[in-house]
Amino acid sequence: MVFKNFRINVIFRVLLLVVSIGLLAWCLVHERYLRSVYLAAGVCMVVGEFIWYVDRFNRDMKVFMVSLLQKDFTTHFQSTGKGRRLDELYGILNAISEAFKKISTEKETQYRYLEMLVEHIRVSILSIDAEGKIHLANPSLKNLLQKSILPNLKALEVFGEPFVKTLREIRSGETRLEKLRVQNDVLHLSIHASEFKLQGRYYKLISMQDIRSELDAREVEAWQKLIRVLGHEIMNSVSPITSLSATLHGMVTTNQPAFGDEHASLYSSLDKGLEAIKIRSEGLYNFTQTYRKLTGIPKHAPRRTNLKDIVERVHLLLQTKLLEHNIVLQTAAIDLSIFADPEMMEHVLINLILNAVDALASTTDPVIQINTSRHPNGSTIIHVLDNGEGMDEATLEKIFIPFYTTRKHGSGIGLAITKQILQLHQADIRVSSEPGKGTEFMIALNGTSTA
Repeated sequence: MVFKNFRINVIFRVLLLVVSIGLLAWCLVHERYLRSVYLAAGVCMVVGEFIWYVDRFNRDMKVFMVSLLQKDFTTHFQSTGKGRRLDELYGILNAISEAFKKISTEKETQYRYLEMLVEHIRVSILSIDAEGKIHLANPSLKNLLQKSILPNLKALEVFGEPFVKTLREIRSGETRLEKLRVQNDVLHLSIHASEFKLQGRYYKLISMQDIRSELDAREVEAWQKLIRVLGHEIMNSVSPITSLSATLHGMVTTNQPAFGDEHASLYSSLDKGLEAIKIRSEGLYNFTQTYRKLTGIPKHAPRRTNLKDIVERVHLLLQTKLLEHNIVLQTAAIDLSIFADPEMMEHVLINLILNAVDALASTTDPVIQINTSRHPNGSTIIHVLDNGEGMDEATLEKIFIPFYTTRKHGSGIGLAITKQILQLHQADIRVSSEPGKGTEFMIALNGTSTA
């Protein structure tokens, strides 16, 4: 009873049903009841099989629709042996399934691509809806804010209400600058937003970037230009004054007898005055020369070098000063390779250690520690810590400004030069401190590896 053509199968079943009903009627008329029972059962079987056969296409359609609804595109109908028209119909269903499968695969591929893109870009991305629920926060944002779980904007209230207010109020195409303290670090964020709707729902996409490095670079450039101009103008005025005062002082000293006893007081005043002018002009000249160092940092020559060797050389250079102040220098995890100019890195560590020595002047059991740690972004952090007097927040904001110093005889250029050297290395320096609890400088270096 297997025929390839659907119509023949239907006609055959109809004829079989007609014959069966006819035989059943004949048996009933001739009172052949036992045979009538058998024939009645046969008629029921033929009717049931006929209904099942005709309804098979409906079952296949149901399976197909359920598969589409459940996004299961693996359903495939055999398109041979069921008649030409059914073959064509099942072929169309298979083509529809393949088309949906292709669309689904392309969407999944695109989604994975965008997901990987958002996961790996260094720009911090945040997506929120009208209620403040966070739908997307990429790893860069979580790393920036040091928060692993961000369900909604309330989780960001720890950074202050002004920051959350900015995120709520910033409009599409707008850019705002926000200063944010994260743990012991101060961030200068550039915040940009765009707004859109998906399936009738409002979303806001916010990007954040810490532009502190760019601001620092521009600040250093501005200071260098200012110092260069002032230095030039001051040197133009001071040089002739220094030369002339030295000449006049020499002439007065040489011709002392010409003044005679009656002009001894005049000679003394003139000699002291010229000497004071000479000393002050020389001091101003040396002062200007000192601050011109900020604009004369040589080009760095980075190469692979061991941090441990640098620290040991610095320790040797400063050993006498450390012993004079009974300061203990402790090191840990410093045996690693860094890509930097070793002479410049020595200068950086010397500046930081000398600052720590001053901060430890009134500390019992003074200790300076140098160690390293690995940042999640792959860079290595060099930590320089002391248990000195610490600094308040107002001082922390000024310590890298040229000429600013808290030391009695400080020049105010040590940390400024340190910052410029690290900028040449595309490195970053940060500081955290609390009054009475000590200070920690953190240098973030790229291109490091264990030795």
